Amino acid sequence: MSFDLAVWFESGRVSVADATRTYERLCDGDLTGAGVVANEAVAAFHRELTDRFPAPSAADDDAPAEASPWTGGLDVSAAHVIMPMSWSRADGTAPEVVDLAGRHGLVCLDPQAQVLHRPPAQRGAGGLSLRPCVGLKVEDADPDVIDRAVRRLSAENWFLILERRSGHFLQVGHGPNAGLATDDFAVEHREGSMERHYRCVLSRREEVIALFADYAAGANTWSVDAQWAGLF
Repeated sequence: MSFDLAVWFESGRVSVADATRTYERLCDGDLTGAGVVANEAVAAFHRELTDRFPAPSAADDDAPAEASPWTGGLDVSAAHVIMPMSWSRADGTAPEVVDLAGRHGLVCLDPQAQVLHRPPAQRGAGGLSLRPCVGLKVEDADPDVIDRAVRRLSAENWFLILERRSGHFLQVGHGPNAGLATDDFAVEHREGSMERHYRCVLSRREEVIALFADYAAGANTWSVDAQWAGLF
């Protein structure tokens, strides 16, 4: 089983749900149903991608198999590229693929996490940056992406940071790795200076989800009656 990413051109901002439907049709070979169109940016992305990460058959005969991150051939047309990579190489390769797609003005779908990485021109002003313990950083994260990220917190995937700008963030640590009981969550938020850095401990995941939704919506008050304490 591979870790897959898919890249194509969108003329405007699309939802994760619409992008997922496009991806499923691309996987079925239905380019017409997917609604994708040929774009020179896709070809340029593919050229740079394969220069940086050669396909196994294109690697030097003397090079080890690990020289290529791909587990098989790339699925390529003039309108899209689907890349199957080994899970062991995903941490190093996937961020570069996402960055390269963005620089070419293309969207990049991570179907494993149901996350759509948009190019800079399609990101909203003041968009939030989401950094999970496990997985790729997401710029301009949608509310549903944030919700799923909180629901995926576990003993191994134990922290999550949602940042508005430098020094302004909401973050959570979960379980023993955060110095807590197995089911507890430590939530911190900071609004600029150290004097405005606060922490609370919660035992219910739904409360953490609500706090992250409040922060993402730019709410002036919290919907959860948490006991916040200053850290400095």
